[in-house]
Amino acid sequence: MTLVDSFNDTEWRVVRLDRLGLREDPFKLSADPRYLYLGPEHLAVYRQAQGVISRRRGLALITGDMGMGKSTLARRIYDVYASEQNIEICYVHTAAFSSAMDAARQISSSLGVPLQRSFQRQMEGLEKFMADAYTNDRNVVVLLDDAQLMNPEALEVLHRLYNFDYDAKVVQVLAFGQSEMSSVFETNKSVNARVFVRLALPPLTLSSALQMVLFRLRVAGRSEPMINDDAFEVLYEKSQGVPREIIRLCALSTDHLLQSDETMINVEIAREVN
Repeated sequence: MTLVDSFNDTEWRVVRLDRLGLREDPFKLSADPRYLYLGPEHLAVYRQAQGVISRRRGLALITGDMGMGKSTLARRIYDVYASEQNIEICYVHTAAFSSAMDAARQISSSLGVPLQRSFQRQMEGLEKFMADAYTNDRNVVVLLDDAQLMNPEALEVLHRLYNFDYDAKVVQVLAFGQSEMSSVFETNKSVNARVFVRLALPPLTLSSALQMVLFRLRVAGRSEPMINDDAFEVLYEKSQGVPREIIRLCALSTDHLLQSDETMINVEIAREVN
């Protein structure tokens, strides 16, 4: 038995990655803030979302297809503002609210508002929380991810919260979801009319996608490219510019590379992965 044969799979990958100048796998699909890359297209949406929060604009809808980076953007916003002293922020990972009561309880729980048995009492608790925030000049931010999954009845919670006649909006709601989220909001004319801005996360351009890959390689310890231009164009065409797909295809290509003596992902490898 050789030394390599005695390694388990994890140890084997570490050795093979080290051969490529990598301290770790650069294309893990799990969320890791170190690997967050916002290209120009997504950075523009991020800046506008920040503006909604800082200028207290109220309600924003941020749409994008699967894998476009909505949850990544939501987590980034949460991480940036969670330590701000004058901001109360909550992040509902899956806003698949089945009813107005479900929405009121989940948002309340995320903000630390005590749970109640009735919708009216729950809303009174939320409204008191907002009133206290207004009195103390605190900005409340609610991030709703996968908001296309919510029952339209849940919008009654936003309707109630935005009915306060404050000088400045106390609560800023950023709802992230697939394109059908817009149809959910259109069922409630009052809430839909309060949408300040509708933002869309577009696919990455070829240039932005390449910069994202090079960025991830640098974080993992490699300063040089690991894929030639022709091979990357093949992967980009397959991905259609969707960030998650680009990362997945690069991960598969890297697996092929680890099994070979090559040090660069070439066109042959790029064509083989799907």
